[in-house]
Amino acid sequence: MPSGNAPTVRQRRIGSALRKARDHHNLTVATVARRFGRSQGWLSMVENGLQVIAPEELSDLLDFYGIEDGPLRESLLHLATHTPGKWVRERVGRISAAALDLASLEEDAAEIRTFQSNIIPGLLQIPAYTWKLMAIGPAGNSRAASTLVEFRLSRQQVLSRPNPPHYVPIIAETVLSNQVGGDPAILHAQIRRLAEVARLDHVDLRILPSSASEYLSLITPCHLISLRPPGRLTVTVGDHYNKSIFVEDEDEVASHEEIFDLLLSATLSRTASMELIDEIASKA
Repeated sequence: MPSGNAPTVRQRRIGSALRKARDHHNLTVATVARRFGRSQGWLSMVENGLQVIAPEELSDLLDFYGIEDGPLRESLLHLATHTPGKWVRERVGRISAAALDLASLEEDAAEIRTFQSNIIPGLLQIPAYTWKLMAIGPAGNSRAASTLVEFRLSRQQVLSRPNPPHYVPIIAETVLSNQVGGDPAILHAQIRRLAEVARLDHVDLRILPSSASEYLSLITPCHLISLRPPGRLTVTVGDHYNKSIFVEDEDEVASHEEIFDLLLSATLSRTASMELIDEIASKA
């Protein structure tokens, strides 16, 4: 039976992962439902986030798909026992549950709004820029850093897929002059990358000028991710040094959206933002 409730972000996250696992094995809904002893309708509802799945059934289904112990399995089982509202993910030097949750939400997004006060957003970073960031974190060894860099770059494909999400990144102006690794060439290449991406029709890149720095106190670095149907769902993902906080409570998310809109009102226009980036890129 359907859950009787509107879909939640956690249900959508679980359903999306199960659908990918099924596709990975080239199985149809009918085949899996028959072998698992459930109806096609039930499995379809689960995959679309419209049906709650009990942790025990989820565990059995993950076994069926051969998903062994690790961040993905732990993440999904955690969400299956989670009460809607908020969940916290520790970030460690590997592809953590936090990274998997964020990537899954981005792939299912109709719109992604991002604010960054100190660095270029991950979806816009060039490899060299990302490498420098990863090299000083918990994943400082080359093998772990390489895995994280590759994963971040793979996330960027969401912006070049057919029917990409509407992307609204807000970047503080000071970020455009912040060098990483003490290498001006990396920053110059990164600025040129921003100039390219800013011209995409589905990207509305905005710069928060230094003259409006008081707005930086309104909010910490975060993402507002609005998912495609079914349902009208938006989740806030707050970035912290060692963890990510995922918020799906409607009232709390609504307050975050109001703050983002206020921050957006203080940015340069899309055209003025592109002109500033172009000016900086021309000096590289």
